[in-house]
Amino acid sequence: MTAAEFTGCTCKHPALWFSALTADDDGAWADLALVSGSGCFVRDVLGREYLDARSALWSTALGYSNQRIMTAIARQLQELPAAQIIRHDQPTQIALDYASRLAGVLPSNLRHVRLCTTGAQAAEGAVLLSRFIRIGEGHPERSEVLALWDGYHGIAGLAGSLTGERPLHEVLAPLCPGVRHVPAGDIGAFRSAVDRIGAGRLSAVIMEPVLGTDVQQLAPGYLREVQDLCQAADIHFILDEVTTGFGRTGSLTVAGQLGLEPDMLLLSKALTSGYAALSAIAVTHDVLERALGVPAGVFPHGSTADGLPLAVAAAMAVLDELADGSVLANVADRGAQLTSAFAGRIGNSAVRSVHGPGLMIAVGLADGDGQPLAAQAMHHVKQCLRAAGLLVSISSSFVLVTPPLILTATEADLLMDRFDRGLASATAP
Repeated sequence: MTAAEFTGCTCKHPALWFSALTADDDGAWADLALVSGSGCFVRDVLGREYLDARSALWSTALGYSNQRIMTAIARQLQELPAAQIIRHDQPTQIALDYASRLAGVLPSNLRHVRLCTTGAQAAEGAVLLSRFIRIGEGHPERSEVLALWDGYHGIAGLAGSLTGERPLHEVLAPLCPGVRHVPAGDIGAFRSAVDRIGAGRLSAVIMEPVLGTDVQQLAPGYLREVQDLCQAADIHFILDEVTTGFGRTGSLTVAGQLGLEPDMLLLSKALTSGYAALSAIAVTHDVLERALGVPAGVFPHGSTADGLPLAVAAAMAVLDELADGSVLANVADRGAQLTSAFAGRIGNSAVRSVHGPGLMIAVGLADGDGQPLAAQAMHHVKQCLRAAGLLVSISSSFVLVTPPLILTATEADLLMDRFDRGLASATAP
């Protein structure tokens, strides 16, 4: 008996409503369901192998078979599989130990860590914490938040409003009030927005150092100017490194690499290599002291699964894996290898550009007239690359290449071979 027969359902969609399903889905997903993974590769129910050049959702940074992480989770499962660290005065020992270790590898001004579950929750929590401090200090008018167009901070209530993707705004409306957006990388537009809103009404600024949408890398000078402006006006500078943190660009954090000192730093995704759900808000001592000084009491934010012992065990193992620097060095080497390979194809195929740091690479595609490929054509490219055994993400006219950080030189060559075959198939007359 099939699942549909068992439930009495006569529709063509499965019981699982996963995000890729659309109203006109033909059920082709049934032969594509993934069942196993090892290293940088995954296999589907028909046994087809794919090189996962998207690392699940940019998160499976250490691949699908990291023994150190799996052993740590298994050990924690035997010792203390579940616990909770909100609304309770008994934290887990592993959470205490991990917070100390994590703070020790972050920029030196970030000394305290609040564990959450998802990146969107961390983004929301950071903004709510900023506003919580303003209210507690008698400045409820300081509630405005400035974010960037094309920035991404999740798809939840407040997180969806912080995200600067206009198509999402249209379908998530009405949005949360008090969030404004400015063009990314334009310091003049940023200063004008601060002047227009008024520094006395702004609570926080939030941005990614490399915007995931089309992989837009913000200039170091821009980030420093934004930070300086925020510090001068006591505006909380929140740096969202959910995507870039823990190796994606070749450094543990972009903040650390550039010598930035944000008031809050957000981490998730590669924090556990995607093996369990965990995120973190790292804050300065000043932020913590001001929050603890609020007369209203404890900051009311968190969820049951925050800091789940299994997730923290995975995160501790990731720190061990990254400790000797070899993975980060590999990111630089493989990133240079792939970027050079893609650049060598410019003009000889549909490839028109390549950019991005480390293993966060955007490959721009165009038609024969040099026009960026339209959405339907990009979807076709993605399908053809999958048929060639390569999984990628797409954003506007860019193929996003974000493989696991453990990708070898031989696997990078294989990635390019599958890319060439898939793209040739997609662009064949």
